[in-house]
Amino acid sequence: MKLVLAQMQMDIDRKVNEKKAIALAHQAATAGADLLLYPELTLTPFFPQYPSRMLEGMGISPAAFSIEKNADIISGFAEAAKENNIYLCPNFYIKEDEGKFFDRSYFFEKTGRLVGTSDMHHIFTAENFYEGDYYHPSEEPFKVFPTPFGNVGVVICFDRHVPESIRACALAGAEIVLIPTANLTSEPLDVFKAEIVAEAYQNNVFIAMTNRVGDENGLIFAGDSLVVDPNGKVLSEGSDREDLILCDIDPGEALRARQIRPYIGFCVPDRSVYDFEADESSWKNERLEGEEYSRRNEPSIEDVYMAMADYDEGDPKRIQHFTKVYYYAHLIAVGEHLPMKVRQITEIAAMVHDIGIHKAERDFHTTAGKYQERLGAPEAVKLLRDMGFSDEIVNRVSYLVGHHHTYNGIDGIDYQILVEADFIVNLYEDDEDLKARETAFSKIFKTETGKRIFRQMYPEE
Repeated sequence: MKLVLAQMQMDIDRKVNEKKAIALAHQAATAGADLLLYPELTLTPFFPQYPSRMLEGMGISPAAFSIEKNADIISGFAEAAKENNIYLCPNFYIKEDEGKFFDRSYFFEKTGRLVGTSDMHHIFTAENFYEGDYYHPSEEPFKVFPTPFGNVGVVICFDRHVPESIRACALAGAEIVLIPTANLTSEPLDVFKAEIVAEAYQNNVFIAMTNRVGDENGLIFAGDSLVVDPNGKVLSEGSDREDLILCDIDPGEALRARQIRPYIGFCVPDRSVYDFEADESSWKNERLEGEEYSRRNEPSIEDVYMAMADYDEGDPKRIQHFTKVYYYAHLIAVGEHLPMKVRQITEIAAMVHDIGIHKAERDFHTTAGKYQERLGAPEAVKLLRDMGFSDEIVNRVSYLVGHHHTYNGIDGIDYQILVEADFIVNLYEDDEDLKARETAFSKIFKTETGKRIFRQMYPEE
């Protein structure tokens, strides 16, 4: 995909900024861009450089810089996205109905549809950055927006200095994290750059940061926008002038980085630390069979691993096998942009899929698939219920365990991914020949990510 960063110098006149921003959408699209990221406070001068009381003393209300959440200009950006067939991510100072104000980024898809919004979480207050006078902290988790190019998260300005922010987006499945910002020439820009490089590397994600430029009453905005790949390589950098910075990226590199150096895969997604949203039902409390249910109280995937390792204690072959199947399932689930709840079920099922194999060996002296399925499902139910998982998860995972060697009637993406991940590992462990591999590929593999992983291992001959 072609990503474009808009370094903008803001005028005191909102209409001037609005006209310029809309024109940049056309310029970016003409240059072949797929997505355009604007800097923080796309429509206004950087008013948080002043304490709110100072502005009020001059007869200027802080609300004067805000726009209503249903303002015409928001529709204008939506129309610009549609007319130019480009994803747009501008940032506005938004007034909500109840009188709260937010530093908010909008994410419009190419059709002009508003995919969603993200608000700043961590509100910084210091000289030149009196943001606590203006912004209310986000009341929602970090979000990730699906696109054909990969999942996109948004982290606003100061949030990037809190490592959990970008980590939360990565845990929610982001391959790309966008950062609209307002960095000054007086700040340690070399440290800021090193910070972005490290966060991209640690979280296996692309990071694109877009900054303002120009002199605003003595504050000099630095530009120096940049794009960093998941291996910490700087792909593009901006100057200190207004510019459109174009950068071609391959979001699949995030997946490859997670295969080779899976840092983010070993992070424990504790939601009391990492606040993120990939699917509405994955973080909000909901009622299931009359009982209060919250994912925050459920065991983690690491807990499932330890429970399965205890179950298979003394059998390194089985522990190695389910570990590999789990991780391939994880990679495919991320690559296919599964909602968090479906991804959770897929990954748990991959971890416990062979739980019936020891009983099959002991009771029937075989590892045949039909015995694994028959004996594994009730074992999975017992294990997961004892761990405290909801009936929703227990029932679906046990169904998948009881059918993971049945290849007709696959009824869901979780089922499909489990089968593909198991085949990827079994084809190698069983040292299958070319004919067997190609037959499996043609009959079993349906997901684009699963096919890609297969062909990375076994190229067409």
